[in-house]
Amino acid sequence: MSDNKLPIEQITKLANDVRLIQNFTENHNFDNSLLEANISPPASSKKYDKPLIVMIASMLLVLSSAAVILLWEPPLTSSMSSLVFLVGLLFAISATMSAHLKFKDNVITGAVAIGLLMLLSIGAGIFTAEEALSRAGELAG
Repeated sequence: MSDNKLPIEQITKLANDVRLIQNFTENHNFDNSLLEANISPPASSKKYDKPLIVMIASMLLVLSSAAVILLWEPPLTSSMSSLVFLVGLLFAISATMSAHLKFKDNVITGAVAIGLLMLLSIGAGIFTAEEALSRAGELAG
């Protein structure tokens, strides 16, 4: 007997159980159409969570744009720094929208937006880390 076949005893027991259920539904006027339904697993069980993937990728790109502004040698010109800041801002918006699509919660969306804007502002030199913490404390309470 191969490994993927059921023994005859299990098949007999299963068939008897099915007959018992069918007799019960017929004798008590239940709708047995659910017993005849063809149920099959979905064709592809691999589903990717696209909003989460886009959110994480956008957050990493915001972080990398802040790092480029801070750490690039020789330092970027003001026009290049502004361009990188705007690109980072676009990725921050994308991450915020993806967070809202994923979690459907305004508090989380706001936290992601404020966090990414503060990160980008610190990277661009608009705020220092201390100023950003004090502004976040003002916004929180």
